[in-house]
Parts: sequence; structure tokens; C-alpha cells
Amino acid sequence: MPKVPVVDMGRCVGCEACLELCPHVFKMAEAGYIEVAELDSFPEECIQEAINCCPTDCISWEDSD
Repeated sequence: MPKVPVVDMGRCVGCEACLELCPHVFKMAEAGYIEVAELDSFPEECIQEAINCCPTDCISWEDSD
């Protein structure tokens, strides 16, 4: 089952580390919060690095349906 990254906006502090590490996956929305791009597949190594570097542990993997 494919996995997709999700961001818990209740824990995100907007540090933008994920934007620097995976700019093709994570975007800053006009409203000022982080969005995950809609992609057919996600680069696991890049996203895992963003997960590991996130200071609030707000990024995780979720199984897609």
C-alpha cells in the first residue's frame, strides 16, 4: 500500500525545514500553513529526511487508500 506524507498542523510551527529539504513535496499555502503536494508517488528518502529533521515531529507517513 502506498504511503503519503501528512502534516499535523496543530503541531507545525512553520519553521520551513521541510520546504528546504523537499520543495517539490511541501509547499507554503497562501494562508501561511504547510501543504503537501498532490503527487502520484512520493520520494521516500527525501520525505523521511524531512520527518527526521522536523523540530516538532509533525510530519508522518499515512497509508493511502
